[in-house]
Amino acid sequence: MALLFIVSMVVQIFNIQAFFSRLEKAHAKKYKEMQKPKWRIQLADDAFKNGLKFIRSRSFESLNDAELTTIYRRIKLSDYIAIASAIIAVCITLYQAIMLT
Repeated sequence: MALLFIVSMVVQIFNIQAFFSRLEKAHAKKYKEMQKPKWRIQLADDAFKNGLKFIRSRSFESLNDAELTTIYRRIKLSDYIAIASAIIAVCITLYQAIMLT
């Protein structure tokens, strides 16, 4: 389960960067308005945070870009897989703690 969680998070990172790359190539004006977001480890980076808000709020839908929508769906799928694997891992751990003590 932990491996599935890690893999889904890595996939999400790549998809977020793919989203920003597509935005840069196909919607350069919007990309510049957003201060050229890129995936970064620094969560304090305003361009990155605003880019994530743009993705999560689905504000990109006004651009009518099917590729952005496809990438968004992959980001959401990796979210769901990460959440599900984390919940399953916690449940297994709790079960083992209760049953084996």
